[in-house]
Amino acid sequence: MNISEGISGLKYNRKSLSYRKFNWVMLTIAFSPVLSLGLVNLAVDPYGVISTPTIAKFNQSKPEILTQERMYKAVEITRLKPQIILLGSSRTQWGIYPQHPGLSKSNLKAYNVGFSGANMYEVMRYFKHAIANQPDLKTVVIGLDFFMFREHNPPASDFRESRLEITSIHPQDLINSLFSVDALIASQKTITKNISLSYPNYQIYNGFFINDYRKPLPGSSQAFAKWIKPAFNAYRNYKLSPQNLNHLKNIIQVCQQKGIDVKVFISPSHAIEAEAIQIVGSWEQFEQWKRELVKITPVWDFSGYNSITGESIKTEMKNYTDNSHYRKEVGDLILNRLFDSNTEKVPNDFGILLTPKNIQSHLAKIRADREFWAKNNPNDVKLMQNLKLNLYK
Repeated sequence: MNISEGISGLKYNRKSLSYRKFNWVMLTIAFSPVLSLGLVNLAVDPYGVISTPTIAKFNQSKPEILTQERMYKAVEITRLKPQIILLGSSRTQWGIYPQHPGLSKSNLKAYNVGFSGANMYEVMRYFKHAIANQPDLKTVVIGLDFFMFREHNPPASDFRESRLEITSIHPQDLINSLFSVDALIASQKTITKNISLSYPNYQIYNGFFINDYRKPLPGSSQAFAKWIKPAFNAYRNYKLSPQNLNHLKNIIQVCQQKGIDVKVFISPSHAIEAEAIQIVGSWEQFEQWKRELVKITPVWDFSGYNSITGESIKTEMKNYTDNSHYRKEVGDLILNRLFDSNTEKVPNDFGILLTPKNIQSHLAKIRADREFWAKNNPNDVKLMQNLKLNLYK
C-alpha cells in the first residue's frame, strides 16, 4: 500500500466515524422524547400496573385507574392470584369490601373484580382469567344487575381479550402505559390531583375502590335525579339476552365442576331504580329475568322495596350515594347474609334466597311492597313522576 492509499483510507475511516457519530446523535435526539415520556410514566405509574413505589403528594392517589380499570384489575389478578373473587358491576366495585369478616375468616386473599358498566360476558371472562392465574380458586361471589343481561350491551371501550388468561401484563399494555401520550396526560393529572389539597385521597384496597368524593351531593334529590336518567336509557325497550344468561350458566357450571363455592346475589339498587324499570315498561322483563336466574342457580335477592332500598331521599343518606350505588355498610349486610355472619345486624326483609319454589310468591310480594313504599314516600314518587314527564319531551 502506497502513501496516497493510506491517506485515502484514513480519510475514509474518519468520514465513517463521523457518519456513525452523526447517526448516534440523531438517534439520541429522536429517542430522547420517547425515553423521557417513558421515564415520567414509569415514575408516576398512573394506571397502577407497573408497581412503581408510591410517594405522598406525587403518585400515591391514582384516580386515573378509573379510566383503565379493566387493564388494572387484569394485571392485579396476575400479581395477587386471589383465592376469593368478587364479581359484578360498579355496585360490587364500590360496595363489597374484600376484608369483610365473612371473607377474611378463611385467611384467603379476596379480590374485588367489579367494573363500571360490566356486562355478563366481561364477568365471565374475568372469572376465567382468575382461574387461569389461581387454579385453586375457592370462593366466587357474583353481584348481578338487570342491565348486565340486556341485548346489545357490548363490553366497555377499555376491555381487551388479549390481556386475559395470561400470567403477566400484556406487552401492548406495558408499552401503552409507558410510552403513550394518553398515559403522559394521565400522569400529569395524577400529579396535579396528588398535589391539590382539595382533592380527596383516592385509595384502592384489593380492587375495592375507596373514594371520599362519592359522598352525597348537597340536595340529594338533584343528585338522584341526575343519575336516574341513565337508568331510563338502560331499561327502555329492554330485551333479555339468552347469551348473557348462558355466560352466568357457564360460570356456575365451572364452579360446580371444580368444587368452587359460588354465591350469587341481585344488587340492592335504590327503590327509585325499580321505579324507573316500571316507568319505561320493562317490569315484566325484570320479573322474567329473575325467573330465568333461579333456573340456573339459587340467588339472593336484595332488590325491590325493603327497609334498606326504600330509604327516603334526603340530603344525608345512610345507605346510598346515588340511586345505583349502595355504601360499604350495605355491602357488609349483603355479605353477612351470604356468609351467615352477624346476621342479627341484617334487617329481616333484606335478602331472600330465591329458588324455583318461591320465585312466584316473592315476585308477588315485591309488587305489594311497592304499594307500601309509594304510600310512605310520596316525595320520592313525585320526583319520579316529574322525571317521567321530562322523559318523553
